[in-house]
Amino acid sequence: MNKIWFIITEFISSRKPIPSVVFWVVLIFVVIASVILIVNNSGSTIKLVPFYNDHLQVAAEIEMDSPYPLALLTPTKVKGIYLTGYTFASKKRRLELINLIKDTELNSVVIDFKDPAGKLMFKPILEQLKNWSVSPVALDYHDYQNILADLQIAEIYTIARITTFQDPTAVKIYSDLALKNNSGGVWSDYKGVTWLDMTNPQVWQLVASEAKEAAMIGFDEVQFDYIRFPSDGNTNKIKYFNFVSGQKKYKTITQFFKYLKSELSDLTIPLSIDLFGLTYQRRSDLDYDLNIGQRLADAAPYFDFISPMVYPSHYPSGFLGLASPAAHPYEIVSKALTEGNLILGNTTSSIASTRPWLQDFDLGADYNASMVRAQIQAADENQASGWLLWNARNVYTIGALEK
Repeated sequence: MNKIWFIITEFISSRKPIPSVVFWVVLIFVVIASVILIVNNSGSTIKLVPFYNDHLQVAAEIEMDSPYPLALLTPTKVKGIYLTGYTFASKKRRLELINLIKDTELNSVVIDFKDPAGKLMFKPILEQLKNWSVSPVALDYHDYQNILADLQIAEIYTIARITTFQDPTAVKIYSDLALKNNSGGVWSDYKGVTWLDMTNPQVWQLVASEAKEAAMIGFDEVQFDYIRFPSDGNTNKIKYFNFVSGQKKYKTITQFFKYLKSELSDLTIPLSIDLFGLTYQRRSDLDYDLNIGQRLADAAPYFDFISPMVYPSHYPSGFLGLASPAAHPYEIVSKALTEGNLILGNTTSSIASTRPWLQDFDLGADYNASMVRAQIQAADENQASGWLLWNARNVYTIGALEK
């Protein structure tokens, strides 16, 4: 109701003459709303069917007292780029990339919810996250919120990328939730990066709170990354909170998927997940989960969109008989998405659509416009619901994008 009165008062304060048709429409609406207010018992939740423009998330009913703002309708095909938290915090760099979106076929942006160390890019308001460290380049909460609102006005779809279990900052703040080694100390991988214990339900609650915070500040979608067991390090020395040798890692991850779906059921925005590209490959061993707990079939019933990281440079020499997979972007992406479609088609209760991460960086080959475009073509031909371009420096190949 607050939004309704805001619109009315704004119109009146503009001192413009009110057309008679508008007057009667507003009057009728106010009368109906007043009747609903009278009929409903005091303190009960009032539900109204609001007016939407074509770009607002459609819902049959909306809780008028919900803390979550209305979101943009997900584009039929998301065409997005990735921004680090640092890039988004820099007004100059942010505007450069927003202008790139406005000038091309792009319509979406994936924004890191945290900086590379795991520090939040704005001061959170949820009680569960109050102790979380904030990045040195973090923006004021309301400034951040206003930027997201401006992007909505510009019809640019925003996706919050949340790194989940790999999070050094969270490990420091919530040390009891850290992944431990056999001696009781904090385990780290070969690069010294620390992780939260993915088998601990309290860690799950922490991740869910991050997603709620992202929805509350105004993101149109939440995307989870690093939902997996660690792989780069001496994993034999890990002592998990709730995991014994011989268990299937994918079963733990699937339980986490179920938890997220239930815990975030009040969110009105889509949930998505990043998976390794090799999860989009059919195998005779149905239990195979890359030894990190990731299987496409497990994620499909719980997420609206799945983004496999099908970067051609990440496939080993000899894959598809190719000496250098990175030099064959169309073939790699097409094969992966074809296989993935078959897996999704045979997955019970699957709700997910594929939206791949594509390579726009030099690794294994010098990536030019035609090589980036070849991946986009492969995604389109395999009925993907869009695509996302990844470049860690946020420098994108303009020539690969249509105007």
